[in-house]
Amino acid sequence: MNKFNENAIREAAYYIWKNNGCPANTSTQDWNDAINQLSAMAALSNVRSSLKTASIKNLSLRASVAKKTPSAKKSTVVAKKTTAKKATKKSK
Repeated sequence: MNKFNENAIREAAYYIWKNNGCPANTSTQDWNDAINQLSAMAALSNVRSSLKTASIKNLSLRASVAKKTPSAKKSTVVAKKTTAKKATKKSK
């Protein structure tokens, strides 16, 4: 479980209470809901960070493989030549 700043919990609980129409005697429930909401947001933030890290690692890996593979450069050149030939034929 995450430890949150008491002020953050208090503020979240206040807005939960306000959004629910300011009902009486719900402070404990609002407080617990605020903790749950902040926990969910923290978990989502952790997932996003993990995905960004994984994406960066994946891109780095792809870049390093492309640099090491001479056929990657050749296929790019062949693709450019093929595209240029098709463009020339269409313009005629």
